[in-house]
Amino acid sequence: MDLEIGCGVGLHPLRYVLARTERRLVAIEHTREKFAKFARRFENHGAPAGLLPVHANAISWVHQFVPDGIFDRIFLLYPNPEVRNPAKRWIRMPFFGRLLRTLRAGGEVIFATNLAPYAEEVREHAVRAWGLEVVEFMPFTAQDAGWEPRTHFENKYLRRGQTCYHIRLRKKG
Repeated sequence: MDLEIGCGVGLHPLRYVLARTERRLVAIEHTREKFAKFARRFENHGAPAGLLPVHANAISWVHQFVPDGIFDRIFLLYPNPEVRNPAKRWIRMPFFGRLLRTLRAGGEVIFATNLAPYAEEVREHAVRAWGLEVVEFMPFTAQDAGWEPRTHFENKYLRRGQTCYHIRLRKKG
């Protein structure tokens, strides 16, 4: 089972479960407008059994409903970089420790961003503060073969000619 926090209008969750029918994904979106679009998209795609859309605050939801060691992957694709308050970035929040407890040993956290300094911060802080292994740190552009945008944000950034960063982290153990 996998988790995506901040899934927006649901492009990635739907593509993910439709391409990987053996996987189960909980996709959380807090914003009312985005979740409404996601819910419509979910229904228009036949409400795939492998996808559980959740309209909630992810921190509260995880604290209330998620046991330790349940997830294989956690996706944080283009989270708000909280420019004015770096302490609110997922990788720096105390809650990230709780999130890691929901990940099984050997499980992975997948981050994506279009900001190079934020990507570096995720890579460095993941190792230093959380003891995670960096499995993949991959900058990519629209010209890179074989890369299809996972989210609307990723599509927008790539179409603008920006470099995006894919960071895959593994929990040891």
